[in-house]
Amino acid sequence: MLGPRKIERVFLLFPPVRLYHETMKLVFPPLGVAYIASVIRSDAEVKIMDAVAEGFYHEIGLDEDFLMYGSSYDEILRRIQEFQPQIVGITCLFSSVFPVVRELCKRIKQLDPDIITITGGTYPTFLAEQLLAQEPNLDLIALGEGEYTMRDLIAALRKDGDLSRVDGLAWKEDGRVRVNEKTRWVENLDVLPFPARDLLPMDLYPKIIVPHSFSSKEKLNTPMITSRGCPARCNFCSSSRFWGYRYRFRSARNVLDEIGELIAKWGIKEIQFEDDNLTANKKRAKEIFSGIIERGYKISFNMPNGVAVWSLDREMIELMKRAGCYEVTLAFESGCQEVLDNIIKKPLNLAKAEEITKLIHSAGIHTNAFYIFGFPGETREQILETFKFARQVKTNMAYFFIANPLPGTELYARAKAEGLLPDDFNFENLTFTKYIYKPKYFQPHELERMAGREFVKYNIASFFRNPWFLFKKAIVDLFLRRPRYSLGLLMRVYRRNLK
Repeated sequence: MLGPRKIERVFLLFPPVRLYHETMKLVFPPLGVAYIASVIRSDAEVKIMDAVAEGFYHEIGLDEDFLMYGSSYDEILRRIQEFQPQIVGITCLFSSVFPVVRELCKRIKQLDPDIITITGGTYPTFLAEQLLAQEPNLDLIALGEGEYTMRDLIAALRKDGDLSRVDGLAWKEDGRVRVNEKTRWVENLDVLPFPARDLLPMDLYPKIIVPHSFSSKEKLNTPMITSRGCPARCNFCSSSRFWGYRYRFRSARNVLDEIGELIAKWGIKEIQFEDDNLTANKKRAKEIFSGIIERGYKISFNMPNGVAVWSLDREMIELMKRAGCYEVTLAFESGCQEVLDNIIKKPLNLAKAEEITKLIHSAGIHTNAFYIFGFPGETREQILETFKFARQVKTNMAYFFIANPLPGTELYARAKAEGLLPDDFNFENLTFTKYIYKPKYFQPHELERMAGREFVKYNIASFFRNPWFLFKKAIVDLFLRRPRYSLGLLMRVYRRNLK
């Protein structure tokens, strides 16, 4: 038991990112900490530090495979010391970022052992007991969505320090880890205040411009999320479980009001909808798009996190276009119906998906596609079927990823049960560009070569179909608008390939 504490100040940190050397760096307002701040700012003084935005060009090579970018540890500690918080909350967006969280917790405790350290995200949520037992400098883990957990934690610490009443919290007590499973969720998302963007460095994001989609039409763009969870339960994805197997969504009016605030307060001209599936509730989606038109909002938008093709129809696509949609990412996952049905378990009919893609193209909306392959039990013939489908639907760009087991997924459970994970398996070193399983289904590096060749062949063919689109995306959006970042990426790839 931590015991009762006087909680006056909470420091929320979006930490530096550790990522694979050849992966694209990103920067955009972190909505997770911004939502938590908006809920607890009436209970305590809150400060947010987005270390990625503030230190975007500060890179450190960690080893052969990974680098870290973001503000230095010294700068982060200086800011914490200056603010004198009683709690420091650190986002762990991906498992590969946890080594950064671990190091930060150690340094924070060296700075002041009385500061309470807490993290959250999918990786800490699904491995809470293991991580707390291993990490002496990490005090708490918030499970799942963290707004009310943080609010209730502050109240419990102020009252008597008894954490047993805080839903969705894992902590250490008397030498053992205790876990209060998540049982309560924000059922009505409209009750949440809009993210506390006023606590973020909103002036920095337009200067760097590397949003989730890698490109944008407007410098003044920002992410927004209108729902939590996804009605699908794909075997490689932990989103449904993380959000409590509840697909919840904000009302169209609430979403439109936030868009209006973004335009009026921040001058935003483009929204990047980060929902797992913006259009799953078709009636609500159409109300949002119609509302954008009726309110006269002059914005562009895209959906970089993917959209379920099964939820789209001609009316929806036409409304999207009229409302300002310029690009969608189609999460096909596989081009083999048998893999979709029996391995991934995604409710997608490929024949219908191909028809919908044609409608999207005819509306003048650009398309990206996600494909994942190399699942345990998938055959080479089925992978080639995916490549054939990709060439057939002819999206503007396509990305090919290797299926690796994330914490909390059915894919991980299967890989573990079949003994496919190597002895040195570590979630913190996962990347979707490398195959990590034991060589039962595929040989080492076989899938990496397949993914690389297909990506190059596909996008060369795409260039000849629509040369201006790829020229604009690769040259104008990347190099001309972000020369410093682009040169850094090229130098990393060049140095890696010299070896």
